[in-house]
Amino acid sequence: MTGTVGTVPAPVAPLAFDLTGRTAVVTGARRGIGAAIAAALLDHGATVVVCGRDAAQVDAQVEQLGRRGRGKPVGCVGDLTTQAGREQLLRTAGAVDILVNNAGGFTRPVTALQSTADEWDEQIALNLTVPFLLCQAVLPGMVQRRWGRIINIGSVVATAPQPDNAIGYVAAKSGLVGFTRQLAVEVARYGVTANVVNPGTVATEHLLDYFAAADEGVGEESLSSRIPVGRLGRPDEIAAVVPFLASDAGAFTTGAVIDINGGAVTA
Repeated sequence: MTGTVGTVPAPVAPLAFDLTGRTAVVTGARRGIGAAIAAALLDHGATVVVCGRDAAQVDAQVEQLGRRGRGKPVGCVGDLTTQAGREQLLRTAGAVDILVNNAGGFTRPVTALQSTADEWDEQIALNLTVPFLLCQAVLPGMVQRRWGRIINIGSVVATAPQPDNAIGYVAAKSGLVGFTRQLAVEVARYGVTANVVNPGTVATEHLLDYFAAADEGVGEESLSSRIPVGRLGRPDEIAAVVPFLASDAGAFTTGAVIDINGGAVTA
């Protein structure tokens, strides 16, 4: 076969997902998956803004992340469920190149019959509305610069609901998938990508909070038995995919839903 179709772009070199000069915001980065994502982005050279409600905890996290050496961690104190908190985050970050919406979760399992309207509203606000509002806030700058990366951290429940979940959380994480796919279509022509990473069950401090609130018999052993690899995931195993999605190497990956769950969901 002869001839060419279009122009083949030069490969990204080196394909090490270098993020030097990029500013990333990682919400919910105090512990667990968020902390691992912040560390991974720092290791690839990014300036990473971490936000929390407790100043002492934020300071401690920045100090710990600062020991990694390559990128630069920056702390911000604020409640992202409030407009004031979101505005403070954006003032601290400046021009945001990479937004990782990781904050969210639930601790108390609640069914549709048990849930109150307030619980429903709280779960939708934390797990869907806040990511939407932050995306909306950073997108104008990304579009203007013709470069941006939005990575929304969802959950395996969006694909495979299970007993002992919270109905509002499942609805929100399912909505996050649809929102991200639609967003990807809207901003692709501007050099902005939007993807979802759906973790399975991961051993984090937040999971321990869930065990404390769940019914007797719900624990690491019972959850591990549902996972083909036979164990819970680690935060760093979720974080490992984020530098790729955040880099130039990930420019053709958008609207994707990446499941990392030890084989618990295969389709």
